[in-house]
Amino acid sequence: MPLPLQIDTKQMEPDITVVEFAGRITMGPDSRRMETLIEDLLRKNQKKFIFDMTGVDYVDSSGMGSIAHCFTQVRHAQGGFRIAGLNARVQQLFKITRMDTILAFYPTVAAAAESPW
Repeated sequence: MPLPLQIDTKQMEPDITVVEFAGRITMGPDSRRMETLIEDLLRKNQKKFIFDMTGVDYVDSSGMGSIAHCFTQVRHAQGGFRIAGLNARVQQLFKITRMDTILAFYPTVAAAAESPW
């Protein structure tokens, strides 16, 4: 049985929220937890998000849908959404689903934070 998805947040100056994931992003409560977290942060007027996926080894179609949902919510709030630290396997899933054409990817959180928003 795989371990549940770990989700942690940290703030980067001046106004960026880094959401760190570790484990597998799959159908079920984990995906819903991610969506709820982003909705709560948007209500608190957080607008810039970096999803640090360095610790993610697998994303299923439901997980991809949840990431797309989060991206859409942030865009509707006129916010910024970036993904950092994908391994080759997970990056391939983003290519297959063509989500790589709409999302911004960076090799590291630092690179994502430094790039102009």
